Amino acid sequence: MAVLHTGDFRFSSEMANNPVLQSSHIHTLILDTTYCNPRYDFPSQEIVIQFVIEAIQAEAFNPKTLFLIGSYTIGKERLFTEVARLLQKKIYVGAAKLQILKHLELPQEIMPWLTANEAESHIHVVPMWTLASFKRLKHLSSQYADRYDLIVAFCPTGWSFGKGRKKTPGRRWQQGTIIRYEVPYSEHSSFTELREFVRFISPEHIVPSVNNDGPEGADAMLAQLLND
Repeated sequence: MAVLHTGDFRFSSEMANNPVLQSSHIHTLILDTTYCNPRYDFPSQEIVIQFVIEAIQAEAFNPKTLFLIGSYTIGKERLFTEVARLLQKKIYVGAAKLQILKHLELPQEIMPWLTANEAESHIHVVPMWTLASFKRLKHLSSQYADRYDLIVAFCPTGWSFGKGRKKTPGRRWQQGTIIRYEVPYSEHSSFTELREFVRFISPEHIVPSVNNDGPEGADAMLAQLLND
């Protein structure tokens, strides 16, 4: 009896070509149901990454602009490493973060673009909580006032996407010299991706691994997921 535990994952069409998944009959699927709700139908990582890159290019008219990208202790690596690779620009991550990244087996061609020297880059990776509001950003901006005229912050989380919002890769707000983008970048599958993955795997039994507060809650989530 085969059991598949997804962990945190984003389903993509490439997975459907995986020969192991194609040939396996999955009895029980333990599924990452973080965004198992129709309101969280956000774009793919690739679309959001491209949006961030184009936003950085558009906002870089002032050479004294500081770009901030939110991250967790572990998480959001693909976003800022792709920004570094595609823009061919170094990104400041800090000494502690750099040590963590060295243990994540990132592609070797990425590592030279990451630096612990703040002066080498005007694109900085910072803790997500520092970007949570304009109030926090204003406090943060005071630390850079002598070097930068404008701060552009990217807050990457799927929770920024909700009911009634168009399937957009980002939204922009500005207060004075601070610009804040909310971008629905996530390491968890969107609702549509979850439905596609379940159809592909076609398991006999599904166990929601997130937001599962009991049989009734699990049944309600699965009803949304399986409802055609």
